[in-house]
This record gives sequence, structure tokens and C-alpha cells, in this order.
Amino acid sequence: MLQISNLLLAADFTPEVANNSAVGMIGSFIAAALLIVIPATAFLIFVSQKDSLDRTSASGRR
Repeated sequence: MLQISNLLLAADFTPEVANNSAVGMIGSFIAAALLIVIPATAFLIFVSQKDSLDRTSASGRR
């Protein structure tokens, strides 16, 4: 474990590089939310509501 710590300290990253990396990571999380999570959630809510309406109208026909 000590060797890995020494390797990271010897890599000599500047704060600017670390900041750019953090901004890129946060941007990736936001992009994933916009492209995957939000559309999938909207689709699942739509399907759930449609199924609920179908079951309600089917039980009312009897």
C-alpha cells in the first residue's frame, strides 16, 4: 500500500488537472442522468400509469 501512495505522490498532479478531472466526472454524471435515468424514469411512469388505467377500465366492464 505504501508503494501505491508513493507512486501517487510522485505523479505530481497539478490542482488544475485534478479540478478538470473532477469537473469532467460531474459532467459525466449529469450527462448520464439526462440521457439514461430521466428518460427511463419517464417511460416507467408512463407504462405504470397506462397499466393502471387499463386495469381500472377492464374491471369496470364486468
